[in-house]
Amino acid sequence: MAKIKYLLVILLMFLFVIGFSQTSRDQLNAIRSTVIEKVDGREFYIHTIKRGQTLYMISKAYGVEVNDLIAENPLVKNGIRADEKIRIPVSREAKGEEPSKKSGAGHEAKKAEPQPNSNVSEKKLQPSDTVVAQELPCGYDATVKSRTYNVALMLPLYLGDVDLISADPAAVEPEEPYRSFQFIQYYEGFRMAVDSLVKAGMKIKLWVYDVDKDTVKTRQLLKNPELKRMDIIFGLLYTLNFQIVADFAERNRISIVNPISERSDVVTGNPMVFKVRPSKRSRMDNLASYMSSAFYRGQILVLRNGQFAERGVPEQLKKECLERKINVVSVDNQESLISRLSKDKENYIVIFSDNQAYVLDLTRRLFELRNDYNLTIVGLPDWSAMEGLDMEYLVSLRAHMIAASFIDYDVAGVKHFVRSYASVYKVDPDPLAFQGYETGSYFLHALMTFGPNIQRCIGSFKFKPLQATFDFTRTSKNNGFENSHWSIFKYENYTLIGGN
Repeated sequence: MAKIKYLLVILLMFLFVIGFSQTSRDQLNAIRSTVIEKVDGREFYIHTIKRGQTLYMISKAYGVEVNDLIAENPLVKNGIRADEKIRIPVSREAKGEEPSKKSGAGHEAKKAEPQPNSNVSEKKLQPSDTVVAQELPCGYDATVKSRTYNVALMLPLYLGDVDLISADPAAVEPEEPYRSFQFIQYYEGFRMAVDSLVKAGMKIKLWVYDVDKDTVKTRQLLKNPELKRMDIIFGLLYTLNFQIVADFAERNRISIVNPISERSDVVTGNPMVFKVRPSKRSRMDNLASYMSSAFYRGQILVLRNGQFAERGVPEQLKKECLERKINVVSVDNQESLISRLSKDKENYIVIFSDNQAYVLDLTRRLFELRNDYNLTIVGLPDWSAMEGLDMEYLVSLRAHMIAASFIDYDVAGVKHFVRSYASVYKVDPDPLAFQGYETGSYFLHALMTFGPNIQRCIGSFKFKPLQATFDFTRTSKNNGFENSHWSIFKYENYTLIGGN
């Protein structure tokens, strides 16, 4: 009986493998072209490459070796791109025929029907426009490292205003910065990322486009035929212009990166969009995760100023904390907060207020209580722009801040970037330069690792370019990807240091 059970298990496994192999073969067959041409007496499939396909995948679909594909199409050794046509020699296996057999000594099997004698003939089989479902595991396709990538960078350069810029060093500085300089440091940081990838062996063709607020000019720009050949688009654009370009990217299956918008709706309904700046709704998830590991020794008090506009955010933090089994206490004013302070354990105070006068008054009062209580405060992103916040108060209260990004100038990599940038552009980098370098480095590395179809693999990509941490997720398959990571940093010894 045991032997029979064993044989049944083996039989079921065999049938499963056969069925799985057949499914994979059917998927590969689905991408084969329906067009055959005869050139100089030889038959070739004319295959139109679709986005996401690789030479390895195509070779398996047609039953030929990758080297044979390259021999017939020498240009593909530098990489392939969507909508490019290649010739693939037709073999008996590729046409679904059995190899010729001999029925007996000196007797051959029946030959196939002869083809038309014309030098070039077309045969249309049945229509097929299905992209193969079976793909190589992320990072295992060697062909993505050898191709040349077309990268588009779109930003408002206002090149038409260049003639208005005075080069006279004695000229009076304008009251407002020249528009042409507004986003130039993003370009410069991005350019440094491109140069570093090229030095590492990546082949990049960078296309830079000046896209201002004029939506008519933006639509006209998208008529340029080379834009359909882009592998990725970086769009530091105004809202309406970005939407126009994002729709174009979706139609042509091109990844598009939005480096600066905080609006979550830029990813809605468009699976090709990557939004770099995290939205406000993901702040509390990050903060609760941080508190669960760093604030476990004491009590957590959540103070919401009555004038704080985002009324639902404190409740969201409580919900995130409860899910992590963290107990928090909510208070509505300073007096209630002070009455809740404990002398026996640490007091962690999360302050929901973006009112400058309120924050200055509260930090002063807590500073006066620092010798009676063990206090740590957590502030909001807007605090970094407040004038008058006393550094001594923040240090004494071990202030933590939550922000979309944080640059630690004591880190060796940051110091190296600042020196390199200054040596090239003769000025220190501002935050836009860091953003250009960070987003360029991250997505170009992803492109070199996974190829143009980075949507499938971005979840497994853990590359950290300099200081930024990107954690891209999406709420549904019809939406794009949104970075959900917020940085938390703290004051220690009169210096800001990263907390996560």
